[in-house]
Amino acid sequence: MSTLAEKDRLETIEVEISDLVEPFIREVSKAATQEEVDPSFFDRFRDTSRRLFELNEELHEEDFDPRVLAEFRGIIINAIKDVAEAEEDRPLDTIDSILIHAEQLRHLVRDALDGHVGGVGFSAKDVMESLREILPSIRQVELAALLGRSQRQVQRWSALDGPAPRRLELVARISALLRHSWTEEGVVAWFFRPRQDLEGRKAVDLLDNPDWEDAILKAARRGRAQHGS
Repeated sequence: MSTLAEKDRLETIEVEISDLVEPFIREVSKAATQEEVDPSFFDRFRDTSRRLFELNEELHEEDFDPRVLAEFRGIIINAIKDVAEAEEDRPLDTIDSILIHAEQLRHLVRDALDGHVGGVGFSAKDVMESLREILPSIRQVELAALLGRSQRQVQRWSALDGPAPRRLELVARISALLRHSWTEEGVVAWFFRPRQDLEGRKAVDLLDNPDWEDAILKAARRGRAQHGS
C-alpha cells in the first residue's frame, strides 16, 4: 500500500507553494514603505512561471479527484498567464494575483491532505484499515449501518484484497475530512443528520448515488470549517 508516497507528494507541493509566494509577500510588505518596486523583481516573475510549470508536472492523478485536478491545473494556467502579462508600471497587481492563485492552490492541497485516506485506489482491506484508524472506537454495528452493509459483509471487506467498493471509499474520505474537527461519534452522527446543503436529506441516504458525491464532499468540507477547522 504506497499511500505514504501520495501524502509525501502532497506535503511537498504544499511547501513548494509556500516557497513560491514568500518573495511576493516580502515585496508587498516593502511596498507599504516604498513608492516603487525594485525593477530586478521582474526577473522573479520569470522564475515563478518556471516553477509553476514544474508544479504542474508534479501533480499525480491518484492524489486528486479528476474535478479537483482539473481545477488545480486551471489555476496554474491562469497564474502563468497573469505572470506573462505582467505590466512593469503595475507590478503589485500581478503580485496580488499570484498570491490569490497560490491561496487557491494551497486550499486544494490542504483539502486533499485532510481527506487523504490510506488505501484508496488499492484494496478494500486497506481502506477498511484506514477507516478503523480514523474511527477506532466506533463499534462494528455502527460501521455496518454507515456502510449500508451487514456486519458480516463489513468483516469480509476487512480481508478483501480486491478493489474497495465506492461507498466504502467515500465514507473513508468524508470521515478523514471530518476527523480534524469532530469526535469519532460526531463524525458518524454527521452522516445521519438532515443537512440543509443536501436539500434536507441525510448524507447516509445519498452515499450510493454518484450524482450526490460532490455535494456530500462539499458539505463535509463546510461542516469541518464551521466546526472549527
